[in-house]
Amino acid sequence: MSLIKKNLLLALAVVAPLSAHATVPNSTFQFYFEGPFFDEVSTAPTFVSGDLGVTIRAYNGSGQQIDVDKRWDGIGASGGFLEPGELNSSLFANPGEKLVLTFNKAVKLGSLRFSMWENDYLFNTFDHATVSWAGGSKQLSTNNDNGLLLKTFDLGNVVSNTFTIQATGNLSAFRLAGINAVAAVPEPASYVLMGLGLVGLALVKRRRQG
Repeated sequence: MSLIKKNLLLALAVVAPLSAHATVPNSTFQFYFEGPFFDEVSTAPTFVSGDLGVTIRAYNGSGQQIDVDKRWDGIGASGGFLEPGELNSSLFANPGEKLVLTFNKAVKLGSLRFSMWENDYLFNTFDHATVSWAGGSKQLSTNNDNGLLLKTFDLGNVVSNTFTIQATGNLSAFRLAGINAVAAVPEPASYVLMGLGLVGLALVKRRRQG
């Protein structure tokens, strides 16, 4: 391969994720293109967006806690030096690794976004996952928005403060790229403002009647 062709391929490899990042709306918690270039592991990192906070922990399929792996293309899990850092499951480890998301308050979880997610229409082999919360769960496979580099799954605003994302299937490997969530209950300040608004409307109505 000529040097010119190699340079062109390298440029495309760099520009493609950049262009995808520019066209995909940011999540409440944005991990894609927000982390370090090389893998960075920690036990339980916490991320903050406005008044919401989420702590992420990782576990293997046996329930043992392992490291959370943070990289430019999202959040994964790492059980050791040779681990690739994605959320993995396999024929011999199904269900596989999981991330537990613990929020500082109850939230409505609208959707989750994943990178490196490969849809599988034929052999039921590639990326699958289960998202579970208190009182419910949802299977994720091809029911996403069919994005090019990032796939988004709509969860319909399920409410909880803890969610578990677990890799399933015979050949899954993906990363968490974003979380879309809002507080499930308005803050006390919101109630105060609402009350003041109602009082103001009552005064205006009374003045008009007087």
